[in-house]
Amino acid sequence: MTPLPAVTDGPDSLLSPATPDLPISKTAGTGKPEALSHLTLSSTPSLHSPITSSPRSASRHSQIKQEQQRHPTSRSSSPASFDSHNDGPRQTILASFAPRVACFASDDTDDIAKEKGYSEGFYSLLRPFTEHVPGKVVIRDSIGASKAWDDFGLRLFQYQTLSQSAASSVGQLHSNQIDSDENQSEQSLPTNSAFAENATESSIDAIVTRRMHAASNNEQTSTTQDMSNRTDGRTSGAPTPAYVHYLRKILSETVQVPYETFSHPVACIIAVSSRSSAPLEKIRQLYSSSGRANGAIPPWVAVDYLRYYVLVHDEDHDDIVKSTALFDLMKRHFGLHCFLLRIRSIRCTETDDEAIESPRCHWKPADEELAETDEPNHDISSSPSGQYIFESDATAIRSFVREMVTQSILPFMESRVVTWNDQVASKRRGIGGRFMSISKRWTGFGSTRGASTATATGQSAPNSNFDPSRGYYSPESTEAIMRQLADYSFMLRDYKLAYSTYDSLRTDFVNDKAWAYHASANELAGVSFLLIPQVLSIRSRSEVVDQRVEAALYSYLTRCSLPFGAIRSLLLTIELLIGRGPGAAEDAAKWAMKSLELGILSPILQVLMTERIADIRQSQKGAGSMRLGSRQRQAVLWNTLASALWMKLGEPVQASARLHMARAAMNDLGSQTSDLPFPTMRLLYSRLEPNVSNLDVDEGEDNEPLIDLEPASATGQRNGILVDLNDPPVYEEGSESLQSADAAGFSAVEANHPDFERASPG
Repeated sequence: MTPLPAVTDGPDSLLSPATPDLPISKTAGTGKPEALSHLTLSSTPSLHSPITSSPRSASRHSQIKQEQQRHPTSRSSSPASFDSHNDGPRQTILASFAPRVACFASDDTDDIAKEKGYSEGFYSLLRPFTEHVPGKVVIRDSIGASKAWDDFGLRLFQYQTLSQSAASSVGQLHSNQIDSDENQSEQSLPTNSAFAENATESSIDAIVTRRMHAASNNEQTSTTQDMSNRTDGRTSGAPTPAYVHYLRKILSETVQVPYETFSHPVACIIAVSSRSSAPLEKIRQLYSSSGRANGAIPPWVAVDYLRYYVLVHDEDHDDIVKSTALFDLMKRHFGLHCFLLRIRSIRCTETDDEAIESPRCHWKPADEELAETDEPNHDISSSPSGQYIFESDATAIRSFVREMVTQSILPFMESRVVTWNDQVASKRRGIGGRFMSISKRWTGFGSTRGASTATATGQSAPNSNFDPSRGYYSPESTEAIMRQLADYSFMLRDYKLAYSTYDSLRTDFVNDKAWAYHASANELAGVSFLLIPQVLSIRSRSEVVDQRVEAALYSYLTRCSLPFGAIRSLLLTIELLIGRGPGAAEDAAKWAMKSLELGILSPILQVLMTERIADIRQSQKGAGSMRLGSRQRQAVLWNTLASALWMKLGEPVQASARLHMARAAMNDLGSQTSDLPFPTMRLLYSRLEPNVSNLDVDEGEDNEPLIDLEPASATGQRNGILVDLNDPPVYEEGSESLQSADAAGFSAVEANHPDFERASPG
C-alpha cells in the first residue's frame, strides 16, 4: 500500500479544528489534528472538511441502529403513468426542498458502475437511492426540539453541472430589470437559458401530455372515471395526477442561481475505488476539484460544504483485506465522514438470483425525463425503471445513504444553523445590529447623499455587499450567509426560523436593489409562514401571505422578467392554502384565478389550473341545510371551461372527465342545463355535451385552440386565458378582469357573479 505523503497547508487551506465527535487529538500549537500534522502537499488545500459537528453526533450511532431495526430499509417503487408514491401536493412540496449533494467520482469508480449497466457512472448508480432515506430521520430545530420524518431525502447531481452553470451564467449579464415606477434598473442576474426561452415549461407540458395519453391508453375500459379520479376513493378537492406531476416537475427544476442556495451543494461525495493504484492521491485531486482551484465552482457558491469520502470495493475482483486496511487509513485521516461501500461489479439481469428492481428516480428535471421518453422502446406508462441490481448491492447503498445523512449531513447542517443563528442572525436582530444596518445605508451624520445618488443612478446603496455589475452577493457576505441560514432551516423543516430570517432579509435586498433576491425572499417567507403549524387567521393571510406573494410576483415579473419564479410562487401558495379552512381555500381560488389573469402559464398549465379551481370550488359544499358558502355553481362553470379547453387541445378523454364532473355538480344541486346562469354558459355546455359524449373531436373549426398557444412575450406574458368560442378573449393590462370579444365567452367577472351562488340548494 502506498503511504500517504506529507501535506503542508497552502494559503487557501480550508482546515478547521477537529470536532468533538472525531477521535483525533490536536497537536499543541498547530491547530491541526495529530493524524494530519505530519502531512505535506504543496499547493493543495487541507483534506479535512470545515465542519463543526453537532454535539449529538457522537451519541447517534446506537439510536440509528435502533431506527434501522424498527424501520425496514426496503422501498418499493410504484410509479404508474403518474408518480403516485406521495400522498399529495403538500407532501410533494415538503420533499422537494431537499439538500443537494455533488458527486465527485474517479474514473475507475465510474467504470465499476458502467460495468453494472449504469451508463452515467457512479452518480447514476447512487441517484435513485438518495431520493428517499429509508426509515425515519430525526431532525433537531434551532431550539433543540427533535422531530422524526419519514420522507426525507437528498438530490444527487454531478459536479460537472456546477462548471456548466458557471460557463453558461457568467457573461450573460444584461440590463433588463427595470422598475418602471422609480425608473431604476438592476444588472440582470445569471440565469439559465431554460428560464429565458421557456424551454422548461415546454418540456413539462410535453411530459405531462405523454403521461396523460399513457394513462388513458392503459385504462380504456373506464377512462372517464380514471381521469376524473373522483369516483375511486379520492377526497373532494384533491388534484388530478397530471396537476401533481406538473407541480413535481416545476419543483424539480433547480437551476443554479446565486439568489437561492437550495440549488447549491450542502455536501459532496468524493469516491474512489479499490481498483485505483494511488487512491489517496486520487482523493486529493478530487478534493481540489471540489474547490475553486480549477474554476469548476461558480463564484457565488460557497465552497465550505461537507466532504464525504467513499471507498468503493469490488466484491468480484478485489481483496477485501487490502480494502479494509485502506479504509482504516482513510478513517484516521478524515474522521467519521467515510464509508466502505462493498458492491459487485458484474451486471445484474432479471434472471439472476437476488435480482431486484432498481428504484426509479422521481425528481428528474423535465428535460432529462423528456430525453428518456424519446429513446426507442421506452414505455412511459410502465412503473419499472428497467434496471436491475443485486439485493446485496441495494442494501449496501441504502445503508450508505442512511449513515451519510444521519451521521454527517444532518449534524453538519444543524451545526451550521446554530452557528449562523448565534453569530450572525442574532446580532442583526438586536439594537446594535439595527443601528449598524442603518449606518451602513446612510453616509455621514444622517446625510442621505449616498442613498439619493444610488437611487438616481439605479445602483445599490454605498457600502453595500451587493455587486450590481455581477448581480450577486459574495458568499462571505452577511446577506449571503443569512440566506444560507434561511435555506438550511427550510430544508431542515424549521419553518419558524426560516420565516424570521427571510423576513429580515427583505429590507436589505430592497435597499441594495437586489430584486431577484428580494423576490425569492418574499416567496419563501410566504411559503415558510404557511408551513408553520399554527392557526391561519384572516389577518395573517392578509398582512403576511398576500403581501409577500404580491411583492414576489411584482419583483419576479416586472423587475426581473422571471415568470418561472412567479409560477412556482403561485403554485406553492395555492397548494399550501388549500386545507387551511374555508377562508384559506377561498384565497387559494383567488390566487389560482390571478395566475390565469397574469397570462404567464403554459397551455397545459392553463387547463390544469382551471381544473384546480374547479376542484377547489367543488370542495366548498357549504354549511347547513341552506348550504351557505357553497360554490357548486362555480364548480360547474370551471369544470365546463376545463372541458372546453381540453377539447380545443385535442384531448377528448380529459374533456369528457371534466364534463362528467360538471354534470355531477349539477345533479348535486338538483339543477338542469336550463337552470345555469348566464346564456353564454348554457350555450357552451350545450355545444360541448354532444362532442365529448362520443369522445370525438370534429375535424372542422372546433380543432382551433381556444387558448393562446403562442410563446410568452419578452415580459413572460401570454395573451388570453379563458374560453371563447369564436374570438380570443381580450385582456386589458392593468385591469382586474378579462373581457370577452364575443357573447359566447366567459370572464372572471361572470365567475364571481352573485347569481352563481344562490342560497337555495336548487
